[in-house]
Amino acid sequence: MIGKTRRMNRILSGEKKRCLLSPLDHGGWLGPVKGLDRPRHIVQEVIAGGANAILASPGFIRQTADLIPLSAGIVLRVSLTAGLSKQGTQETPIASLDTALQMDADAVAVSVFFGREGDIEIYRWLAGLIQTCHNYEVPVVAEMMPPEDRAYKADAIAHAARIGMEIGADIIKTNYCGNVEEFREVVASVPVPIIVAGGPKQGNDSEESLITMVRDVIAAGAAGVAIGRRVWQSSNPQRITRKIYETLWA
Repeated sequence: MIGKTRRMNRILSGEKKRCLLSPLDHGGWLGPVKGLDRPRHIVQEVIAGGANAILASPGFIRQTADLIPLSAGIVLRVSLTAGLSKQGTQETPIASLDTALQMDADAVAVSVFFGREGDIEIYRWLAGLIQTCHNYEVPVVAEMMPPEDRAYKADAIAHAARIGMEIGADIIKTNYCGNVEEFREVVASVPVPIIVAGGPKQGNDSEESLITMVRDVIAAGAAGVAIGRRVWQSSNPQRITRKIYETLWA
């Protein structure tokens, strides 16, 4: 397990084993929107702010790899949403374990959006990928999302996350329910590290509400956060990333 341990240690960093994962993988879904329209710039910003791991597609990583320090983790997205397709509500496999090994990635990531067409097919593919990755000691980050009408309900989050754990994922990325005590129960019921992908918007979605959310999920036992648009669409991604970093490792 030496290989997996070394890879996991780049994703879950330091004595507290926490992760500030910067998700820069929205381009297939949203296109080159503000914040992602200059890949090299946004990577420089989040790395300077303290992100210890980057989540992105193979093409994105190839264009920015020289900017990512060797100490930082690379989580390679191997499924991607085709945002221009009528079937673009679910992700599609775009890369393999071979791709990840060739790129020296520390983990692979796949998303399952339950309740959308194609969820069983991508779930089945994820299960097979997990077994293959375990044979090569490559961690798998499973982004397990409940149905949209229950996206922030604690029981649905726990169920989606538990499915990911049951099929062998090493790390779960999922939503935050907005309540510390309820989320503490989610964490307790899913005994692998959980990274929070966000949560219900609060008030005017200010920086203060974001930092409060980060503080709350850590208090509930999460291993870290993966905040996307609220970072890379801000006027100062480096500063916001730094505030998240300081909150995570406080």
